Amino acid sequence: MSTSFEDTVRQEFSHIKSNYFNTAYFGPSPISSKQNVLNFLEKELDPSFYDYPTWFNIAEQTRVLISNLLSCSADNITHSTSVSDINNTIANGIKFNKGDVISAINNDYPSNILPWMLKAKNDPNVDFQTLTLDHTDDVPTAEWISKNLSPKTKVFCISYVTFDTGKKIDLIRIGKLMQERNILFLVDATQALGGMPITQEELSYIDVLSCASYKWLLGPYGHAFAYFSEKAQKTIHHTNANWVTSPTSMNVNNLLEYTTDTVPGARKYDRGQTSNMLVSSCLKGGIELLTKLGLDNIEKHNQKLKNHFLNNFHPEKYHLITPINSTSNIVAVKEKQPSFSKLKEKLKEENIDVSVRQGNIRLSFHLFNTLEQVNHLLNVIN
Repeated sequence: MSTSFEDTVRQEFSHIKSNYFNTAYFGPSPISSKQNVLNFLEKELDPSFYDYPTWFNIAEQTRVLISNLLSCSADNITHSTSVSDINNTIANGIKFNKGDVISAINNDYPSNILPWMLKAKNDPNVDFQTLTLDHTDDVPTAEWISKNLSPKTKVFCISYVTFDTGKKIDLIRIGKLMQERNILFLVDATQALGGMPITQEELSYIDVLSCASYKWLLGPYGHAFAYFSEKAQKTIHHTNANWVTSPTSMNVNNLLEYTTDTVPGARKYDRGQTSNMLVSSCLKGGIELLTKLGLDNIEKHNQKLKNHFLNNFHPEKYHLITPINSTSNIVAVKEKQPSFSKLKEKLKEENIDVSVRQGNIRLSFHLFNTLEQVNHLLNVIN
């Protein structure tokens, strides 16, 4: 990796005091985010003469930054608070007919399960079905999904990268299957985007791509966004009204001209109070850094560290849960003689921060990690 990449990363993350392999849990914000927040905090403390257009434009600035990461139009991006809220928006915005099926993968993250469970509970027209893999080490493929998916499926929801194992699906093959069957294809990219890019070809097969911002995108907790394709915008009605998404909101003299019309594109799905100064300023720092370094460069860096770990850990002591050929930034291992709570405590004593998920030690490799840190990790676990 180039010296400029390393210098920028060192400048932005020298405040991290641990060997932090835990981005899949919570991504640390760069130091530039702190200055952004402090600048906006001054306005929070004294909002004197804070003009309306400047304030409202905060949401648009971050919308554009997100759209640039995905190489799409800002009109396709909506601001939300969580992946759960995005899925709830979709669940409540689709007209379902008797017998329609919503499908997901069993053992996916709760954000991709619970909204559909509740929808099926409250809507007698809807049947919610989860598909269960034959073996725990399997990855859902287009062929397997094709065989197991109900012919009545109207919506299919899945994580791009699984939160607990780092298994990565083939978006293009599965996306083509969904297009062939006219199924709305929903993808949770929370454990992917920021540590790797989403290509334009991949995005072209996705109807809604949701992502929580506080992990690989290095943003704050309490923000998420979604990409809504043109098809999704036509299919999914907005069911929550707020004054910010009204076309009259930008003119203080027209606020009482009530209308259920909305501002253009996916903005109609925006949560209220999208121009949250402190949240947006923190998010801006993370996305601007990722953009500056380049997601392709970040992915190469992360894969180099991950492959170094995989080539040097002791397979006689650990089961590798993540497929060896997976190109996600997450590695999950399980001790063959389980004592993961003791191992996690040992790692903590050595100033190594990791997560335990479903009995697995989960390691996340991101741009601020170094080869020296990975070697320290290997020395401890081996």
